[in-house]
Amino acid sequence: MSSSSPVEIRPHPSKGRALHATKSFPPGAVIFSFTPLLLLPTVACLTSVCSHCLRPGEPRLCSRCHAAAYCDATCQAAAWKAVHSRECKALTKTIRDEERRRMLPTPTRALIQALLWGKIRDGLADLEGHVLEKRAEGDEWRDIEMMAVAGCAFSGLGRGDQDVRMAAEMLCKIQNNSFQRFDSELGVAGLYLEPTLAMANHSCIPNASVQFIGRNALLIAENPIRAGDEIEIAYTFYTDPLPKRREALAHYKFTCQCLRCRDNLNVYQVAAISPCVNLNSQSLVPDVSKLRNHPATSSAAKQAIVNQHSESVEHIVDALAVIESLSERRKLLKSEFIKKKALVEEELWAVTPLPDILYRISMLYSEEENYAFALAVACLVATACDPYQYPSPYHPIRLAGLFTVANLLSNTAAATASQTSSAVPVSNKATLEQEIEETLREIDQASLCQMLLIMILRYTPDEYGTEIGLAVRARALLDDIEKLAGREKETSLIDEWRRDPSSEKSQAFFEFAVVKQVDALAGLGKKVLRRDFES
Repeated sequence: MSSSSPVEIRPHPSKGRALHATKSFPPGAVIFSFTPLLLLPTVACLTSVCSHCLRPGEPRLCSRCHAAAYCDATCQAAAWKAVHSRECKALTKTIRDEERRRMLPTPTRALIQALLWGKIRDGLADLEGHVLEKRAEGDEWRDIEMMAVAGCAFSGLGRGDQDVRMAAEMLCKIQNNSFQRFDSELGVAGLYLEPTLAMANHSCIPNASVQFIGRNALLIAENPIRAGDEIEIAYTFYTDPLPKRREALAHYKFTCQCLRCRDNLNVYQVAAISPCVNLNSQSLVPDVSKLRNHPATSSAAKQAIVNQHSESVEHIVDALAVIESLSERRKLLKSEFIKKKALVEEELWAVTPLPDILYRISMLYSEEENYAFALAVACLVATACDPYQYPSPYHPIRLAGLFTVANLLSNTAAATASQTSSAVPVSNKATLEQEIEETLREIDQASLCQMLLIMILRYTPDEYGTEIGLAVRARALLDDIEKLAGREKETSLIDEWRRDPSSEKSQAFFEFAVVKQVDALAGLGKKVLRRDFES
């Protein structure tokens, strides 16, 4: 990095090396944009993302090797100049079958590129691979050696003991320092490695996060960062319970010593001490006392329930991945929801895996085209789950939750607009469907949707607003709403709030138009779950 870089690598007394900020950054600010040393799609995504920029689409396979695909001639030319000219020739020469080339494991492909391109080898030279520790673990080391032998063979280089040993050490460095390149629609879509970014150490209470845009990785401040502070990111899902986090971090050969791990803090206790809590004054939970003083921060009984019933979502994700039937997915989600009855009864909605179960229930309703129920549950997630798991309103998952609510509102608004105003009023004997329908008719859904979209764009880095997929979708939906006729009065109030959200008038308007309405829908979300998933 240059002397003017906003980050620098420094020695660390217990972690070896660490990434530090050279100037201050507020939450939500982009600290630096990194370009990769290695960037490859996963085998599953090889034909659905560009092998150079990893943007999803319908890329065309390389006509020579059929083992890489590109979205256009520009990406293909850039990849060819960088590394693919070497890789393409080697793969075509050593592997005759096109299907075998495409099915090479992603780490092996990365190793082949490193063996063929000196720039990649040089970039990996100073990285830590924990080779000695991995060599001591028989099964893992045998897998590494097998991929090293394959890398040497397919690259067309030597296959002697020294060559394989060098390749194995290089592969350890790749595995230990690469990121899973995540896509919001495809999931894990690739492997990403950049040596300076790899110097960022782990914490389960990170002060920064990594967001991918095309070939770039944005390092974004999650908490306030001062000049000289160490920049820490999360290598795993930090809302998982402690045993699962330790299991996930075992690959990196260290034990996390952050406050969340040392004291086994639950998600509510971490939220209470977050330096970002006060930033929620313009969020769906503007009363920061709710975030600081949740009963689970002090009640031993509630803390015991959290510890007993918290678990990873991994088994749920794996089970749902092989189920296509909506009825079977509903059955599985109902079973998982009932298992977490203790959390539900204590309204410990933010404890993993409950937020993920609720999100998937909302998506299930959406697929069933029951948008009103989907909206009610999504509002519960956005108010009772996300703010506690991710106290910064800038967090991508918080923003994704806002967009989910806004997108569902675009569906319910269209549906209620087509209904007659003489609908049966809510009574003590009204059905839940009628209650939600009446609530939606009383809400200015267009204004609520518009304000949520403005919040998303406000919390998105300005310089990347045209590249971040969520911001692009939010802008498109906002443009559609702002074209609606006959909304002059509503628009003037929203514009005033947008110009000065902290004024007394704007805060009162925001409380009424957004917070109160979303909270009412979240309350109905609890009724939906109680009726459809508790018994």
